[in-house]
Amino acid sequence: MESTSVQFPIRLAEELILLMLDEQSGYLEMVPGWDFSCVMAGAVLADLALEDRIDTDLKALYLVDSGPTGDNLLDPTLKEIAESGETRDTQYWIERNTGRSDEIVTATLDRLVERKILDYESGGFWGLSRSVSRSGAYPASDMKVRQEARTRILNVILNDDSIPDPSDAILIALMHTCGGFKLLLEPEDYEDRLERIELVAKLDLIGRTVATAVRDSTVTPRTRPVLRTKSIPKLRFIDILRQRDFLSGNIPKAMYGIFRNHGPIVELPFKMRKSRVVALMGPEINQWVNKHGRFYLRSKDYIKDLESAFGASRTLPGMDGAEHYRMRKELKGAYSRSALANRLPELIHHCRKSLSRWSEGDAFPATSEFQNHISSQISHLVIGVDCAHYVDELLEYEHRALVTQVQGALPKFMLRTPKMKRYGKRVWELHESIVRSHTPGQRKGKPQDIADAILGLHKSDPQFLPETDLTFPFVAAMVASIYLGSGLAFTVYSMIRDPDLHEKIRKEAEALFGNGREPGPEDFTHDAIDATARLYMESLRVHPVIPWQLRMVMNECIVNGYQIPVKTMLLICQTAPHYSKELFKDPLEFDIDRYLPERSEHTTPGAYAPYGLGTHMCLGSRWVELQMAVNVLLIAYHLKLEVAPADYKLGINPFPTSAPNKKLKFRVAQVTNPI
Repeated sequence: MESTSVQFPIRLAEELILLMLDEQSGYLEMVPGWDFSCVMAGAVLADLALEDRIDTDLKALYLVDSGPTGDNLLDPTLKEIAESGETRDTQYWIERNTGRSDEIVTATLDRLVERKILDYESGGFWGLSRSVSRSGAYPASDMKVRQEARTRILNVILNDDSIPDPSDAILIALMHTCGGFKLLLEPEDYEDRLERIELVAKLDLIGRTVATAVRDSTVTPRTRPVLRTKSIPKLRFIDILRQRDFLSGNIPKAMYGIFRNHGPIVELPFKMRKSRVVALMGPEINQWVNKHGRFYLRSKDYIKDLESAFGASRTLPGMDGAEHYRMRKELKGAYSRSALANRLPELIHHCRKSLSRWSEGDAFPATSEFQNHISSQISHLVIGVDCAHYVDELLEYEHRALVTQVQGALPKFMLRTPKMKRYGKRVWELHESIVRSHTPGQRKGKPQDIADAILGLHKSDPQFLPETDLTFPFVAAMVASIYLGSGLAFTVYSMIRDPDLHEKIRKEAEALFGNGREPGPEDFTHDAIDATARLYMESLRVHPVIPWQLRMVMNECIVNGYQIPVKTMLLICQTAPHYSKELFKDPLEFDIDRYLPERSEHTTPGAYAPYGLGTHMCLGSRWVELQMAVNVLLIAYHLKLEVAPADYKLGINPFPTSAPNKKLKFRVAQVTNPI
């Protein structure tokens, strides 16, 4: 459903969403399902009644005026009632419209953002906008403002002398029907005000009729479809081996082959942490994870061993719910594109300093050298220390931790070998260096980095982020250099394999850096780095460095007709659609033009997901895009690179991150612009 202009009055569905939104968690507190669908369908019918399009009593629902309201939130239901030509009761129409509940919720959230009542946070969170939080009111239409729903409704419930207007009485009736006041009030207050709630819920005939129909639909539905779940197909090892792309390390392409041959949900022929493993893939799956994954999936189970390897128990990737939302909210500014843009001269300096290591004729292994190249930038820009003299040991320890603690590809004792114990001491050395260099005196006059934000959160709330949990986010920053370095290697390889594309990037680099120019953040406009940005987007489509993600099922769920029980380990292959012929024209071709406005193939819902899905979507994706653009442009400006050997055919090492294999080398054919 398309977003609607704010000329319409604020609807009951919108105010229900605002009442059910938990500001602390950024979540809607109502779990998706039949009950919630009935409530949202009932809200639309109640709004049609308030618009004098229908009338209701306890026996029937009558069409009064079939003329459209002009509001896309209401008119599909009104049209269906008008075209039916039958008189049915309210319960029938509520149940009939439950199928639109997802559409209603999506449209409602979009409208609340458009009205500037809610702010959308990356990862699928919402929060009241600052203006609403400060004023306690929001625009109800172009000419009116309305007191914020929670304040208004609680005033009616807690004040016996308060007389609600009809729409508030309906809202209270709907909230009571779905148990919403148990979320708004403490248990003692709820019991104390229950009589008042029930009294107000009966004041309005429309509200009473709709609420009764909603209640009857949730208790004794007449038209609720019987959910017949399908058995999850079980793959054999031979089914996996038939996907030759697994052998070449191309995980997204291989998983798309599984999807095409076996469907969106399959059980794999092995276990992980003694749990059955089910793979999910396809654009519809991606949409489901984005919308509903927070209610059913948990990340803690697969990450806890990695946390423990660094002495932590609670970390951003291992958190879910309210504390995860709070952590993201506290740190999002430090991970933003603007935070990096403000330090652009430093980024350019450290990138050039690293590039200066290579001279004409030098050949170097692409993946490991670019990982070190990125780590030199991360260490200065993110954690404010220079760990160049032991970065190789840090990266190797982090690599081993990922392979043993998360992927289980090696036994855990492999992290306790004498060599790894020695390298592990470097982790504590890194921790100590960061803490020593981030005292007020040491940081005075310096721009805030991510380590500052982490230490600031610890100082303000040491219970939420204790000292024991500080090492992990510091190390995570260096782990990021593994992913970013791999991504840069894929991107540069794709650039230099296509002479025409290479020339486009070189021209953008010349325009920005030529004649001794030192570009500022304002110079990195969409037009200035258009080809470079599309190059990186296409590289992430063809070669995503994180092709899948793990989650544990914490609440039984039904996905695409398949019932998935609790404690099932899910392998969510969010990048499998990257190779779909239905979504991307000639998906095997490396084509940056697919991101031009006239094509925009990546914008189809669920099609493009290189940064993950749902609440755990990469917090620093916009930072990464700018850092990658600067690196690619500086490489194109200063160096003419060649693939060595010239006949090299790209091979992929899929663990612990997807990266070009060790055989790929780059040779400096020419230093085109000395550093």
